[in-house]
Amino acid sequence: MKNILKYLMVLGIAAFGFTACVDDLNVTPKDPNSIQYFDQNGIFTKIYATLGLTGQKGPDGNGDVEGIDEGVSAFVRMIFELNVFPTDEGWWIYDGDSGMPDLRVISWTANNSLVTGIYYRLYFDISLCNHFLENASAEGDGAEQIAEVRLIRALNYYYLLDMFGSVPFALKVTSEAKPQYSRVELYNWLEGELKELESILPEQRLSDYRVDRVAAKMLLARLYLNAEVYTGTAHWDLARDKAKEVMNSQYKLCKDNSGSYSAYQKLFMGDNHKYIGGTNGEGILNIYQDGVMTQCWGGARFMCSAFRDEKYNYFGISDTWSCFRTSPEFLSKWVNLDDVKETYSYTSGKSTITRVFAKKEYRGDEFTMPKILGDDRAILMSWKDGADTMQINGPANNGAFYECWSVLKWTGRYSIQDLNAVENIPGHSPDWPDTDIPFIRVAEAYMTYAEAQFRLGNSDEAKNAVQELRDRAHNTKPFTITEEFLLDEWCREFYCEGRRRTDLVRFGRFAGPQADANQYSWEGRGGVKSGEPFVSLEAKYNVFPLPNSDVITQNLKQTEGY
Repeated sequence: MKNILKYLMVLGIAAFGFTACVDDLNVTPKDPNSIQYFDQNGIFTKIYATLGLTGQKGPDGNGDVEGIDEGVSAFVRMIFELNVFPTDEGWWIYDGDSGMPDLRVISWTANNSLVTGIYYRLYFDISLCNHFLENASAEGDGAEQIAEVRLIRALNYYYLLDMFGSVPFALKVTSEAKPQYSRVELYNWLEGELKELESILPEQRLSDYRVDRVAAKMLLARLYLNAEVYTGTAHWDLARDKAKEVMNSQYKLCKDNSGSYSAYQKLFMGDNHKYIGGTNGEGILNIYQDGVMTQCWGGARFMCSAFRDEKYNYFGISDTWSCFRTSPEFLSKWVNLDDVKETYSYTSGKSTITRVFAKKEYRGDEFTMPKILGDDRAILMSWKDGADTMQINGPANNGAFYECWSVLKWTGRYSIQDLNAVENIPGHSPDWPDTDIPFIRVAEAYMTYAEAQFRLGNSDEAKNAVQELRDRAHNTKPFTITEEFLLDEWCREFYCEGRRRTDLVRFGRFAGPQADANQYSWEGRGGVKSGEPFVSLEAKYNVFPLPNSDVITQNLKQTEGY
């Protein structure tokens, strides 16, 4: 059974009323008089809850961040949306979310509500951490709590570093003006903080949903992997060494292929706590989700519902949103598109209409596509009920859900269920999944090690690390380590896990002069369809702008170019 404090739905949320307003960086309690005492355990658990919930009650009604739809304000969902929707992984076809159209085609401004939303979500979480650290006692297991909260604060600052660059910095809750750290200054602080946490965090996590020193090592490895982007100086050797430490830690790749589902599939199923948790699970930072106890529109519900339609196989919850479809460029990571598609033309009135379908041998669902494509990670669905699956209309008319293959990686289905099961696991909600989110998992260390070794000229070492992941996925295709291969392999292993933009930026494929030189495009990038001429995008789009409201009220220097 999942192990998490019951404070999560009681003290952890009710005892602390912080809210972040999109018009004010100074995050303060809604009503200071409502805080009668400092409940260390309650606020500690609320800090972890900020990763998987959105407010003071579930699933909505009293959100942490004002001025944005509460479901959209979730930490997981916002990290996902800003790091996936502008990239080659796929296309969000629903226009109802404010800020989404500009996000998809990479034309956002400092007034974009989604950009503003993630900024204030991260600062809300940081302010909550600062409040805890200013008041917490080290008695009992307080020392461990303090170290863990420092790690969560560092995680939030990492995303500010990665997504915004130069930002306000504070280690206490204050209404005074905060210094604006440069990207290099924030990088240096994060490096020092994480190196210290390596030695003071618990050696073994005290719960499957808490962190230990390996989380600090993995976040350090991620920091070093992107060091050239953040500081102008590469640290491939440091990224390699930290990744190797994580590879040698107690956390191991899940390789349990027993039953009806592959080891990779089990990482994203309703009972995945059995595979990402425990003393040697794959998850280094797991975000708790439970269909009864932690209902949230931006956590597992978003990950499972957004990508599915009701005609797909049963997947553990009843609600389907039909909002996300893959791009042709994503499909090309798995298969040569020319080998897959076949065209069909017909006459309608005076017009000849051409449709593109997947060939019969490539028509399958999430349970058959991994075998068809020769990789357990290819949890996709092509053609089943007569819908077009390769026809891409592009951004001009927003396309349609059935006009490309669907991503079915996240599911509420339990691994103990038969493939043909049609009922929920008794005792759990029919509408909300139990699927935990393995937000940081040990597979990242393997890919980090591989890329770092390749950058250092050690292709054999890089190949060995990648081979571990491909062996786990039963992918027997021969491969050669190149930059393009590594960028594609990052996508194959981590698609729809909220990191693609960062990888594209690091490889010089997102925006700016490097992207112009590499000429890699995808459906929607710059507002063009797949196959249309490459569009040059200003380098400013490699980071997001600070919200205009804060630039004015906090006297900040806006991100260059905005």
